[in-house]
Amino acid sequence: MTRKQARKRLEVVHPDCAGIDIGKTKHYVAVDPERSEDPVRSFGTFTDELHALAAWLSTCGVRVVAMESTGVYWIPLYEVLDRAGFEVHLVNPRATKQVSGRKSDVLDCQWLWQLMSYGLLRGAFRPSDEVCVLRSYVRQRARLVRDTSRSVQHMQKALTEMNVQLDTVLSDIMGKTGEQIIRAIVAGERDGTVLARHRDRRVRADESTIARSLQGNWRREHVFALTQALARHDFFRAQVLECDACIAAVIGASATELTTEPSAEPTARRRAGKASTKSGPAAGRSQHDRVLQSTLQQTLGVDLTAIPTVGVETALVLASEIGADLSRFPTSAHFCSWLSLAPGTRISGDKSIGGRQAPKRTNRAGQALRVAASTARSSDSFIGAAHRARLARMDTGKAIKATAHQLARLIYAMLTRGEAYVERGIASFEAEREHRNVRQLHRRAEKLGMMLVPRPEHAAA
Repeated sequence: MTRKQARKRLEVVHPDCAGIDIGKTKHYVAVDPERSEDPVRSFGTFTDELHALAAWLSTCGVRVVAMESTGVYWIPLYEVLDRAGFEVHLVNPRATKQVSGRKSDVLDCQWLWQLMSYGLLRGAFRPSDEVCVLRSYVRQRARLVRDTSRSVQHMQKALTEMNVQLDTVLSDIMGKTGEQIIRAIVAGERDGTVLARHRDRRVRADESTIARSLQGNWRREHVFALTQALARHDFFRAQVLECDACIAAVIGASATELTTEPSAEPTARRRAGKASTKSGPAAGRSQHDRVLQSTLQQTLGVDLTAIPTVGVETALVLASEIGADLSRFPTSAHFCSWLSLAPGTRISGDKSIGGRQAPKRTNRAGQALRVAASTARSSDSFIGAAHRARLARMDTGKAIKATAHQLARLIYAMLTRGEAYVERGIASFEAEREHRNVRQLHRRAEKLGMMLVPRPEHAAA
């Protein structure tokens, strides 16, 4: 490389860009000094001031805008600029904090404008507005589900403080039997024999054992805590159904069908039905899940639940976080990197640098795939066999990440090509592994100057 080539300067890629430093009460905007006498201005965060900001950018001839993703304060401005026709790039703040000494808001917006003008910033992935609407409802539903689980934990704590050991005889205290017993306790029933009559025939423990576990001290303060926890549980469950109705309206399903509560079968049996792949992807699903699965298939164009270990909830998260259009990701490697499922890239001297590979990021779609991959251990499928082989040679966390990476590649291929998933089976995995082992043995024998000769019976086979 000549010295003249080494001194090649940066070229302006976006001459008509602007940089915005996001704040809670004020936004600082910087444009090219040649486009305005006052190239740096500040605007408030009221709606009329946001529209004034967009109008000023239009008068300056700006078409591309770069802003940091600061909390949730960027969302109103992003929506205003996007509706106004600007090409908005949402930038990770980590990419703009590599130079020290730039701490003021004015310098920050000018630094954003300068980096964007040279094309040194990349915008984050943000799906279309229709997908963003679905994403908001699904995330709200996830928060409500977590609150519902916390109320169940509060009920469990109140029962333990009363020495009512209902969890020792029931796997789920909010199953059919447990819920009826708790509601009877809140209604005033204290006789363990009467409470044990709510036992469902599928419960393994008999009525006498359940009656013994329900002999508590029944202190008033603990019963009061149990009553309030049950009320919170009912309230959150009602709000989850309201979210289901909104989700149904967005994805086009029938609200009356989708908001029907799942059947009150035991939790263990529901999980077993979802994890099983022997009877097809629809085995063990309730009417609620079947309607949601059919609607998601129409929305995405493919049935993601056909992939082993990918359930309806996982498919719903993927549909709400990424949508059906993956044109933003050129290859599956880019898609897996965005999901935080790609290997580390900290390499120096052709060797991987130890320690933390990348900053910790929370990606809901990637986390959903990790959860789905964690259930592949008991899956009777090609993915399950591959996951068990990984568990035999690496740590559990690494194996789960590798299996989630495999699921991500499958999902990318299905959404970009519109092809359905075809199960290859365990026999195909075993054949591929045997073929790899044979090739490895041939390479080793060739290095040692030897030759592998199969036995006559194996050669005939």
